[in-house]
Amino acid sequence: GTFELHSVLGKIHVVNVVNIEEYLYSVVPSEMPSSWNIEALKAQAVASRTYTYYYLLKDDSRKIYDVDATTSFQVYKGIASETENSTSAVRATAGVIMVYNHAPILAYFHSTSGGKTADDKYVWKGDDLPYLEGVRCTYSKESPHYEWQLKLTVAEIETALKRKYSRVGRIRGISFKKYDDRVYEVEITHEQGTITMSGNDFRIMVSPSKLKSTYFRSEKRGGTLYISGKGWGHGVGMCQWGAKGRAEAGQDYSRILSTYYKGINFKKISNNYLAQMKGSGNHVN
Repeated sequence: GTFELHSVLGKIHVVNVVNIEEYLYSVVPSEMPSSWNIEALKAQAVASRTYTYYYLLKDDSRKIYDVDATTSFQVYKGIASETENSTSAVRATAGVIMVYNHAPILAYFHSTSGGKTADDKYVWKGDDLPYLEGVRCTYSKESPHYEWQLKLTVAEIETALKRKYSRVGRIRGISFKKYDDRVYEVEITHEQGTITMSGNDFRIMVSPSKLKSTYFRSEKRGGTLYISGKGWGHGVGMCQWGAKGRAEAGQDYSRILSTYYKGINFKKISNNYLAQMKGSGNHVN
């Protein structure tokens, strides 16, 4: 692609301009091991392409770039990460996206479900997309994150809270509210009051590499929570290790994706798809 240089508040911002298919050449192997079965890689390619188009159609013209290259969107490491296998998966699915009511879906994905995926409304408040219902996922057992243990002290939680909130006193109690075995709300009482947050926000606040998912149970002994958990990530949409297991069992990418995203259709789009969608006013909100 090419580069653009933008001066913003005295700093130079470098923006890589690249077409979506070439962008995916790097995203797919950055998000999923390129040694995995080709059908799993195709599923990742279609999910990542759909996710990208969803956000491009939100059209925030105030930004100097469309997406960033980190886990806050999708990981993009540039040409150095490209492999023959993952590029083949992108090319084999060129232009294919998932749609619901004729618009690209918000194709969330995560590493490991731990046995079942999550309904989006129990992860992000206010969200309730019909195609993001939780489903059973029995193909991810090979994942090293399928089951895990963690010891989390109340002092560690207190430290994390103080990084996020300015006035936090000594913690007096922590309660976890669950739906379908996943923590969807956390209530923490402390000397200055009560803080309520989503289970996913709590996970990110503590450390998503330590508290790997909201699919856990805990037992308090003294000043320590002994946590037994399953899965890694927010749990919504496609389970990548599940996609790997399904592909190895002989499922093709369309069947894999139709399992994780309910009621969707596949559409092969043209190069002027963005212009057509924006011109028709059929934006995704």
